Amino acid sequence: MINNIFITIWLSILVIILISLSFWGIFYIENLDSKISVLGIVAVIVAAFTSVMTVNINNKKTREREYGLHLLKEKQKVCEHFYNAFFEIFKNVKQNRDGLTKKTLEEMSLFKKGLMNWGSEGLIKKYIEYEDNLDISKGNTGAVLNHANIFLKEMRKELGFKDSKDLKLMTVLLTAEAREELDPKE
Repeated sequence: MINNIFITIWLSILVIILISLSFWGIFYIENLDSKISVLGIVAVIVAAFTSVMTVNINNKKTREREYGLHLLKEKQKVCEHFYNAFFEIFKNVKQNRDGLTKKTLEEMSLFKKGLMNWGSEGLIKKYIEYEDNLDISKGNTGAVLNHANIFLKEMRKELGFKDSKDLKLMTVLLTAEAREELDPKE
């Protein structure tokens, strides 16, 4: 904040000086060679200032892009923990075993830690909704898959993807028969 105020004041003073020099060179100096010299100095200062500002702006944009990429990588790691746990649970349930193994609990713990550090407020709220809805929808496979679909789409949104309302990510996990059973076409 203080840095922005300093830059604004400095730029204002520089602009005032350059306008004053230009005004003085045009209206108060009679000798043509002196006018050209003063306006040349103004042009050199403007060129130098423009070069410095261009480099600073480019460096700032580069840092912002690097930070954005770093943030995206961290979010991808967090989402990977969820996917690892999710697919492990899905595989275990499909094989009629207990879905919550030590591995899945560790992955979910890592996901929650990462979510607290790197997740947006919206994603955290959607996860809490998802977890609450899992408890409410126990035994209703269609509802569980629907809630999982909503949360997975929110995670993809966090990673920068734009999914339509028609996309059902959970159908990727299901066999053709299971897809037909859960969403019969009339």
